[in-house]
Amino acid sequence: MASRDYLIRQIEEMGLFLAILLRRILKMKEENQQVALESVVKEALLQELKLDIDQVVVLDNDDFLAVAKQYFTSEDQLEKLADILKVLGQDVGSSLSLAKINYLLKSLFLFTHLQETSSVFSYERRTKIMELQELLLHKGVID
Repeated sequence: MASRDYLIRQIEEMGLFLAILLRRILKMKEENQQVALESVVKEALLQELKLDIDQVVVLDNDDFLAVAKQYFTSEDQLEKLADILKVLGQDVGSSLSLAKINYLLKSLFLFTHLQETSSVFSYERRTKIMELQELLLHKGVID
């Protein structure tokens, strides 16, 4: 029973960490602090989880999903990760770098994976998928 309580507490703490990180980067985005935003996210993930996001987003989709599921065990946590990657990849003021393309592609992959595997359909998730597809199509990244 104690180990079950510990696991539940760990899952709750991870969800809280992701929610706080997402709120922080959305606030920074509103304040046009895009350059600082990326370093804040990278540092927070590295410090909290020992996860180098730049190394993870270059993996093929299956390996990326396996690593993501190691750190983020619930659908909600994976969706928050997808939101974080989406925000990291969207930089309206500058050109699309390879890192930003990888963030957007992995965000699209995660949202699509969740939409296909979840027992609950999400219109919000579907809207994010369509936004990402449109952005990547417009930039010539996908056909």
